[in-house]
Amino acid sequence: MCSSLGTTWHCGKSRSNSDIGRVERTAMRARSADKSAPVRSGRIFGSVLNELQQRLRQGEWQPGEHLPSITHLATEFAVSTGSVREALRSLQSQGLVRIEHGRGVIVISNSFEEATFGTDVSVSMDHMTAFAEARRLIEPELAAYAAERGSDTEVAEILQLALTMEQQAVSGLDFVGPDIAFHRAIAHASHNPVLRQMLHGMHDLFIISRRLTSQELGMTERAVRYHRLIAEAIYERNATQARLLMLAHMNDALSSVLAMEAHMQQNLVV
Repeated sequence: MCSSLGTTWHCGKSRSNSDIGRVERTAMRARSADKSAPVRSGRIFGSVLNELQQRLRQGEWQPGEHLPSITHLATEFAVSTGSVREALRSLQSQGLVRIEHGRGVIVISNSFEEATFGTDVSVSMDHMTAFAEARRLIEPELAAYAAERGSDTEVAEILQLALTMEQQAVSGLDFVGPDIAFHRAIAHASHNPVLRQMLHGMHDLFIISRRLTSQELGMTERAVRYHRLIAEAIYERNATQARLLMLAHMNDALSSVLAMEAHMQQNLVV
């Protein structure tokens, strides 16, 4: 038996499809509770990110120049400094800016053709959907393989990473690191080097996508719940259940990205 923050893990007991259904129903209720759906804070972050990307494309700031301060940008956009920081972190992940403590934010490149990842995909909101679709195809099989092929040490590590993510989330700490580590550990435990490399090649896109969707109302709670169930299924060597749970998790993530993109497209039309 494994415990997490007062929650009992029934590691010797298989999860039923009703568990998957409960998580999916929770996700649906969270979305239907607010028809404007995908996140107030996530929308704000996405809007700030898009605005900064557009201004970089237009050459408002040249390589070597400093962006305005976080406080200045927050005032200009009428948003919190936290939303600006998240947008700047995403720009840094894209290779467009460099955040230097004490010096501010320096533009590295304003060319989105140059600022690409190892996957050779320049980052935009459009690519987030393609990324979510790719994960939906790859990760359910990785989870199933991890349940079948992972060593005892590897599946125990996956379980521990799920616990760590839960602890970080409950404490209000940034859990993007443990989240990414969780999915990478599953890929490693699959013992399929090609699939593992495919997932690792999307690392930077993963960071940006996770920061976008993690701000959606209820997304953190759903992700934590999915990770717990997936980790349990893998730990219990239930490949079928691990595949179904990961598919449900990926469907939820894809829905979040699609809803966010739709909202941003609507803003462009308006």
